[in-house]
Amino acid sequence: MAMEAKKSKYRFQSEIQQMMFVFGEVADPLQETTLLVEDIVRSQVIEIVIQAAAQAARRNSRYLNAEDLIFLMRHDRAKVNRLRSFLSWKDVRKNAKESGDQVEDVVEETNTGKPSRSIIKLPWELVNQFTDVIVKPSNPDEEEEDEDELEAYNDSIQRLRDADQVTRAMTREEYVHYSECRQASFTYRKGKRFREWANMNAFVDVRPNDDIVDSLGFLTYEMVSKLTTTALHIAKCSHQKEELTGKRKRDDDDDGSKEKTDEQTSEPASQTSESAGGLFSLPSTEQTPLQPEHIYEAFRRLQQQPQPIKNFRGGLVRTKVSLI
Repeated sequence: MAMEAKKSKYRFQSEIQQMMFVFGEVADPLQETTLLVEDIVRSQVIEIVIQAAAQAARRNSRYLNAEDLIFLMRHDRAKVNRLRSFLSWKDVRKNAKESGDQVEDVVEETNTGKPSRSIIKLPWELVNQFTDVIVKPSNPDEEEEDEDELEAYNDSIQRLRDADQVTRAMTREEYVHYSECRQASFTYRKGKRFREWANMNAFVDVRPNDDIVDSLGFLTYEMVSKLTTTALHIAKCSHQKEELTGKRKRDDDDDGSKEKTDEQTSEPASQTSESAGGLFSLPSTEQTPLQPEHIYEAFRRLQQQPQPIKNFRGGLVRTKVSLI
């Protein structure tokens, strides 16, 4: 009974394992680590839905839209640009499917100067509060490039470079597995499972539509990426600190060994070389999997965001959960 309840609670273990491998983790991470990541991602999804529903209620709306989600992360400009680009290309695929055209033809028309993508306008931006465009180009055919779109493009190029750096030393079979792992998603062809997993109806009365579910799937991918990269950085710093401490300890032992007798220092050379590492020994390149404490520390650091001063008299103040 307990195993069935645990299986119904954790439904994206394979997807999280693949995502973490793409972001630099070992191919077979610890189960305790993946379970912890899924718990954190699920709590973040519930927090996003609750805050987005509150934002929709302020607009006197009964339905959620993409702007409600974007408003929650408006301070992270890079993530906003990636999400807007994701929704725009999702609209291209939807229009191509409805019209019966090939997606490649629509993309080619978009790149040749006939934009067919819908531009997501953010209502809280000053330029979108006017009915007319403030600055119009002299030549309507040569429209100015959107800075946000250009920034999202540069970010995607940087991610492709990082992926190329990771896969440069891979074999053919390893690269095929890596390419399959890059396609892991929480929501692609898994919308029903995602709704049951998040159980959003238990927290809000609003039923999210397909666009909201796809946006949440995009954000969960970003959450796993942020948690994994931060935890890998923490593990790397901890490993370097342990190596430095061990080196200092070996130096102290070497200084103390000079005062010992010859009988105590006449150990086999192979034993000493295995313990301390010889001159021609290869560096240890085997990567160890992330531990749950690394994920805990990564989540703690991601929660450390500046909060406004609300209690001038001191004491504890309850703060909101920060979105990753």
